[in-house]
Amino acid sequence: KAFSHVMIKVKKRLLSCSQAFTSCPFPSGTLPYQGLLYKVTWDRSETMCSCRGEVYGDHGEASLVTSACSLLLQNGLPSPSKSYVFNGDFVDRGKQSLEILIVLFTFLLIYPKEVHLNRGNHEDHMVNLRYGFTKEVMQKYKMIQNVFCWLPLATLIDQKVLIIHGGISDTTDLDMLEKIQRNKVGWMWDILWSDPIPQEGCRVNTVRGGGCYFGPDVTGKILEKHNLQFLIRSHECKQEGYEFCHNRKVLTIFSASNYYEIGSNRGAYVKLGPDLIPHFVQYQANKTAHTLTMTQRQGFLVALCSPRQNSERENFGSFEKV
Repeated sequence: KAFSHVMIKVKKRLLSCSQAFTSCPFPSGTLPYQGLLYKVTWDRSETMCSCRGEVYGDHGEASLVTSACSLLLQNGLPSPSKSYVFNGDFVDRGKQSLEILIVLFTFLLIYPKEVHLNRGNHEDHMVNLRYGFTKEVMQKYKMIQNVFCWLPLATLIDQKVLIIHGGISDTTDLDMLEKIQRNKVGWMWDILWSDPIPQEGCRVNTVRGGGCYFGPDVTGKILEKHNLQFLIRSHECKQEGYEFCHNRKVLTIFSASNYYEIGSNRGAYVKLGPDLIPHFVQYQANKTAHTLTMTQRQGFLVALCSPRQNSERENFGSFEKV
């Protein structure tokens, strides 16, 4: 669908439009290993290669979906017997250049041996400035910013577990949050920027320049006021990927492993069942993972994340390492 239609649909459902981009990260793990001349070798008599050039952001009457579906219906999905070469000029002049790139990069990530993207003269910074792609990206960035304003600031699980990004302050009021229309609220500094500290009280977060440092007394007050069991937040790198504080009433979850450098920290995520007891899964990407294709990574993750229960159990929760 056209990007504007996607944004409207996302806004109505109050979902993050970043899904479209995170599902298709830039194929940095694929492109550097290909030379400027990429050789395709056919080892089957039935092998077919389709070449398409001058996409130009789909500036004609045919939409992105129509063009993509037409190509796939006529020739089939990429496979060892069906290769595709897109011969440059993916952007500029049209209104859907960004969508074209997302589709093409997705194909490149999933089928790195069957899909090939040649660079054209419009895959260039100066040409993009003149022929529209730069302007298109900036316009759509404004639309994305508009969608950000519709995202919720907090999620409440079973009326007992509060999930927020940063933290709380002595003035945090969940009842007020529930009444404010999402797109009408500005910066909620305490929820987005705050960090817990072991000392009592609430003071300005001078390091971040926003939010506050909140102590265990502030946490206890908020939890008691709203009848909550504990609070889950992120916002800080933790060496093991997670960390409890404030008498195990505040849980920090950090899912990006190797945040500073390879080996610096584990990543983790937490699973909550009906009993709301946290179950932690820890992981750490290595150098091998960076060289895998998207398809290989999917199989790699399935192998890693197959159930492996760890008999060691903490007083509050359990964990496994993958």
